[in-house]
Amino acid sequence: MSPGRSNDNAAYPHAADLALIKPELERDGDRGSFELVPELCRFDGALYGGTGIAVSVMAMEAATQRDAVWVVTQFVASTQAGARIEWETQELAAGHRVSQLSVVARSEGATMFCALGATADPRPDGLDGQFLPMPKVTPPGESPPLMIGPGTPALRDKGFNRNLEYREAEPLEGRDGHAVLLWARRTDGSPLTRAGIAYLADMVPMAIARAAGKFGAGFSLDNALRFATVPPEEWVLLDLRGELASLGYGHGSLTAWTTDGTLVATGSQSAMMKAMFDLDDDAAVARWEAAIEAMLSR
Repeated sequence: MSPGRSNDNAAYPHAADLALIKPELERDGDRGSFELVPELCRFDGALYGGTGIAVSVMAMEAATQRDAVWVVTQFVASTQAGARIEWETQELAAGHRVSQLSVVARSEGATMFCALGATADPRPDGLDGQFLPMPKVTPPGESPPLMIGPGTPALRDKGFNRNLEYREAEPLEGRDGHAVLLWARRTDGSPLTRAGIAYLADMVPMAIARAAGKFGAGFSLDNALRFATVPPEEWVLLDLRGELASLGYGHGSLTAWTTDGTLVATGSQSAMMKAMFDLDDDAAVARWEAAIEAMLSR
């Protein structure tokens, strides 16, 4: 048991995280499980990468009763809605203020994802500062709904979109074409948490496709996030940047900001890029729309 843990008066998981994942937790906080309901899945009914890293964050915080500082999740396999996913957290090193951890999540004995990370207690006399400016963009109320590609409106009540709202912010100063700016929030009005930001921020593959001048998606290979203090606000601005792609695999990064300009997280992601198409390619658009119809008929 780490010095930061207090089972008798647990502060973690946060109520907002419990409402999102709806886990069953063992009393010591080191193990738990959850049902993979449609709201935690991709559009095709498979495990959503944002769910995996959100669970990783929640599991580490629950095991140590400390805030997550950084988490990187590797996606090994996937499963479909209705599956039960179990996780186990191991404390690799327990310091006076910092815990180093691993999480392994399995379904029917097969590993779905694994994670490494650290949680920590605050250091009141430690270094504190913010060294990047927030992009100047339109506020959420003046930003239009995100359009991923043809057929997007039909997907708004499918998979993780049931829980989330994305709005595409318009830059108020010069920006290059390699960035996508999204306002994001949970539709139930829950305040931001570290796990909640992880759930919202799994959008870097879309930015990689946009940087290539295409619409498309990707299957996450990993997702890494590093956190600052997260205030209990509703909206977060995701500044997503596609940086490079090679042989069908893309890499990009993000920063996450609250409405008052507070930087709350930075991150990076790699993905196997899929379903790339140009909007003026009628045949590709037809294939995209057919794939959407197939997903919606399940």
